Amino acid sequence: MSGSSVHFENVTKRFGEVVALADFTLDVAPGEFVTLLGASGSGKSTALNILAGFSDASSGQVRIGERDLAGVPSEARNVGMVFQNFALFPHMTVFDNVAFPLRMRRRPADETRRLVGEALEMVHLADLAGRRPAALSGGQRQRVALARAVVFSPPVLLMDECLSALDLKLREALQGEIRRIHREIGATTIFVTHDQGEALTMSDRVAVLNRGRIEQIARPEALYDRPATRFVADFIGQTNLLAARAVSGGIELPGLAATLPGKADGKCAVSLRPERIMRAEALDGEAGVTRFSATLTESVFLGATTEHRLRLPGGEALTMREGRSGAAALPEPGAQLALAFRNADAVVLTDH
Repeated sequence: MSGSSVHFENVTKRFGEVVALADFTLDVAPGEFVTLLGASGSGKSTALNILAGFSDASSGQVRIGERDLAGVPSEARNVGMVFQNFALFPHMTVFDNVAFPLRMRRRPADETRRLVGEALEMVHLADLAGRRPAALSGGQRQRVALARAVVFSPPVLLMDECLSALDLKLREALQGEIRRIHREIGATTIFVTHDQGEALTMSDRVAVLNRGRIEQIARPEALYDRPATRFVADFIGQTNLLAARAVSGGIELPGLAATLPGKADGKCAVSLRPERIMRAEALDGEAGVTRFSATLTESVFLGATTEHRLRLPGGEALTMREGRSGAAALPEPGAQLALAFRNADAVVLTDH
């Protein structure tokens, strides 16, 4: 199986007065795993439904490869789909559920048996072929839905919030399974989720959606380390958004009584991840470092790390996170801490 490219060009979708997608443009390379990440109402599922043929765009163009999908019914688009609720047929066995798309395509019986067997082997369910969905666990039903979506070798695989109903440990296990299967089959995969952990773990690239538009699309590491907008900085992981302003000497941070090197226009903000803040002594002798003091207000044990809530001299709140070894010697709340961060870890955001 080989994947096909997917293209959205200036796609807009309206539901009455509500604009669900606004001038949405996205190019996905053959074989790429791209996640559409956003909160409820961001437009991520709308984009997927348009690509699948379950909804029509109000304007714009959608293509798989060079094929314009305008007017092409969903069953003729040759895409695999894994739904949020799995959408298995309760009266059919596992084998018959997986065989369904092959039978709809009138594949020969011997070929159907072979392809279903291979698909069930791939998802480790060959020994459950005779069971019905009611006799399966949630994770097993998810695997059946995945096998059904890929059994006919579609060039594009669509997955809509398909892990959201599972518990945390099962979700984490299946994330690895989905990535493994993606590598094996080579299909271009578009995955929709509101869970940033799923997006960062599985994707080649992540598109962060907000109000029907893509705020930023990048590799997971780039989204986390170099967010392009305040929305992305705040939505991906946890961050400190510090008020800042451009001055002749750089970017002034009034709350820290410090100035960073760099350029911006007028008011801006600085994103600083909690784990990038360190005890000042850890950066002794290093150049390109901003040093400041803060008051410890509370420490929260999180297992492998401890989170510290801090108060800056001007009253601005700040969060710091460090490993257990560093947290062992932490003073009591009310203590003044000498802290520092590398200037390269501070991201200046100029959008308002």
